[in-house]
Amino acid sequence: MSARSWKQIQLAVAATFSLAGIAAIVPAQAVDFTQCVDLALKQNPQILGARAQVAEAQGGIREARGHLLPKLSASFTASESNNALTVFGMKLSQRQATFNDFGAGQFTGPGALGVAPNNLNHPGSYNNYGTQFKLDVPIWNGGAIWGRLDQAQAMLKAARSGDEMAKQQLIFALLQAYEGVRAADAAIMVGEKAKAAAESTVKTTQSLLQRGVVVKSDLLSAQVHLEETELALQHAQDAKANALEGLAILIGWPADKPLTVDAPVQPAAPGADLPILQAQALANNAGIQALQHQVKAAQAGITVARAAYLPHVNAMAIQEWNGSTLGNAVPSYTLAGVLSWNVLDFARGGGMDQADAKRQQSLAALQEAQDRLRLQVAQDWRSAREAARRVQVRKLAAQQMEEAQRLIRLRYENGVETITGLLRGQAELDQVRADLVEAHYQEAVARGALLLALGKLNTQHIVAAGQSPVVKGVAE
Repeated sequence: MSARSWKQIQLAVAATFSLAGIAAIVPAQAVDFTQCVDLALKQNPQILGARAQVAEAQGGIREARGHLLPKLSASFTASESNNALTVFGMKLSQRQATFNDFGAGQFTGPGALGVAPNNLNHPGSYNNYGTQFKLDVPIWNGGAIWGRLDQAQAMLKAARSGDEMAKQQLIFALLQAYEGVRAADAAIMVGEKAKAAAESTVKTTQSLLQRGVVVKSDLLSAQVHLEETELALQHAQDAKANALEGLAILIGWPADKPLTVDAPVQPAAPGADLPILQAQALANNAGIQALQHQVKAAQAGITVARAAYLPHVNAMAIQEWNGSTLGNAVPSYTLAGVLSWNVLDFARGGGMDQADAKRQQSLAALQEAQDRLRLQVAQDWRSAREAARRVQVRKLAAQQMEEAQRLIRLRYENGVETITGLLRGQAELDQVRADLVEAHYQEAVARGALLLALGKLNTQHIVAAGQSPVVKGVAE
């Protein structure tokens, strides 16, 4: 191998490792909450399934409407038979029947009336080529067709409401995942502060030990506390990784592409009293609306079942051509109006019972969902108020504990406070900071749950943290 070739290989290898290093330090792309919603709506399986249900319901409407319109069918038949009745019918449809087909040649007078005509009873094989166009015109079928159309329209509305409910549930799941990442970030910051404080405590204790102010056990306690803060920090980092993986799955983020989130968000705080919010939820919740449409569909099912008791009126027009060969077909037509009525049919009563039972089941499901929703709104409303109050309390507690811990550390450095008191105070401060992070997360989730129950969970009601939007009326 020449020196020049070897040099080229070295440069190629160096370039490869250089590119690998660059790829390794590519920063994670930050996505905001609105981008997460847009990405999730394009690929989330639940949303795709809900859209498929809407498309299925739209197909049901087209099918039901199609039954209201005339139906035209065409057919071509090539047949051969030696059945006496069939052959005679073929000849009649072809207008080819003759007296000889009745066995006229064997009739010799009144004495031959008992003779079986051979041409009529044993015609031999015969062919027929028939082309037919048939037009069926529905006129009245006891209301069954219109009932199915009403049923299909109600199911379409139910599917659309289900699609809206799926969207809002997805937004809620995204809110939990997105704010879960933000909460994990905040927990990591708390863990880093705790670790830094623990490292400072170890250094201070080492200095005091060298001066004879504290004993060796104090240093060991400080070192154990440092290890505990490192473990807590690692736990927070793992929690963030888990939250990011969950968010990535929801939005369809590539596994090999780093991801992080942008600014925190906060759902709006409904400003009405509880009874008003419960009334809004019953009026706007997409899940309740879907059940209401299902009740209407079940009611239309009763109309369909009742049609079995009523007369049906339809019209029919047939144009056909029949011939013994393809080139000599003879045209004919048939026009008919058909009135049919099942006067006695014991099976149709069971159909009515089933349809009515299905309506009762739909009504029961709706009532149960409404009762459950009223309770859910009340619980979410109280949880949101409690979460907001908890945030304020945790903020104040964190401020007070930071000042208290600062004083305890000064006392410890001056040999007045014990290591036990210092570590206990630091642990309490770490816990208060962690509680504040959790309180912020719970407030966002509680508000989101309340908006979901109200049927108003959308990106317009989720804004950047720090703002305080209020949802006041039903129309907003």
